[in-house]
Amino acid sequence: MARRRVAVGVVVAALLALGGYLLFRPAASGTGAVGTGIGRPAPLFESTDLQGRPVRLAADRGHPVLLNFWASWCQPCRQEFPIFAQLRTDRPDVAVLGVVFQDSYGSARQFMADHRATWPGVRDPQGQIATAYGVQPKPGIPQTFLIDGSGRLVARHLGPFTSETDVVQFLRQT
Repeated sequence: MARRRVAVGVVVAALLALGGYLLFRPAASGTGAVGTGIGRPAPLFESTDLQGRPVRLAADRGHPVLLNFWASWCQPCRQEFPIFAQLRTDRPDVAVLGVVFQDSYGSARQFMADHRATWPGVRDPQGQIATAYGVQPKPGIPQTFLIDGSGRLVARHLGPFTSETDVVQFLRQT
């Protein structure tokens, strides 16, 4: 009887682990994830940027939005930063919002100033924006979400973009 309980417990634990994996794993294409709300309205938020100005996701309705979770200490984030800067020059119709993830606002503000960012660095003091989008320390950042002009969450990209071409291809999903 005790062996049977152990066996049932092992099977239940394995099924729970498998269910968790299937719920949060990236899709095969790398652009979506089960459980991130792809295809649904993007979670709305209101916050402030690193200079204290209000930022509302709804204010960018009518334009595609790249919602990028980043930090100044994140090397892959630092490497993709110039790609977003070039994109803002080439595609002014695309809004970029950079949500600061587990970083000091002073460091993030300095990094954005040093690199002449033309998009807001969004504060997320309690991690509510990250939680709403399913961004966690593992698998980590950068993570970028594509929101279409109607406010629908279209795609998720886990990891850094390596070229502007990659970002433009990502944007074609809108």
